[in-house]
Amino acid sequence: MADSDTRPMRERAIDPPPGHHEVPMPEKPIETTQARQGVTLGRMRWVLLISLILVVLGFILSAVLST
Repeated sequence: MADSDTRPMRERAIDPPPGHHEVPMPEKPIETTQARQGVTLGRMRWVLLISLILVVLGFILSAVLST
């Protein structure tokens, strides 16, 4: 960055600092599970589905009881 930059300070604030910014690549590709540091489970889909059903039933129940 040169000191003679005429852009406002707020626009210069998002510029990356000078220097080397490349990330080294690993020697060999990493497996998907190791890269995400976890496992994929089908349980979360069931939790979300049951929660969605309970929310819909809650809205229906509150609509029926409020009349």
